[in-house]
Amino acid sequence: MTFGEKVRELRIRNGLSQDELAAMTGVTKRTVRNWETEGKYPRHRELYEKLASALGCSAAYLRGEQALFLTEASERYGSRGQRQAQAFLDSTRAMFAGGDLSPEDIDMIGKHFMEMFWEAKENARKYTPVKYRSDDGADHADGKAGPGAGPV
Repeated sequence: MTFGEKVRELRIRNGLSQDELAAMTGVTKRTVRNWETEGKYPRHRELYEKLASALGCSAAYLRGEQALFLTEASERYGSRGQRQAQAFLDSTRAMFAGGDLSPEDIDMIGKHFMEMFWEAKENARKYTPVKYRSDDGADHADGKAGPGAGPV
């Protein structure tokens, strides 16, 4: 079950509208809709705690391995990094579609692929020109520092 499916199911089970859940967690209705239907994830880990409290479940249940990976990609590299991580997961998942691997084996392979992703991002950082790096250590393609700037 995906993150969005979990949120939707728990929201409905608790008798909450998207507006009510948004108000309880401090986000917009559009954000809740994006989680449920667009495959989006919270950008910050703290939001999982608020969601878990509002939905009556654990944050660990909501996060899952893939959601945690995408949230960390967003925190480290912004929205572009999160999109790259999602594309990476999608292509990895496609490699094993219809195969004979057990879910446990797929999870193990997925963890190794995620580790490879982080290693590749760190190696790419080594070759980012200094003019595109900010003081906080993040790399930004437009040369601007800040949380909204895109990484290289």
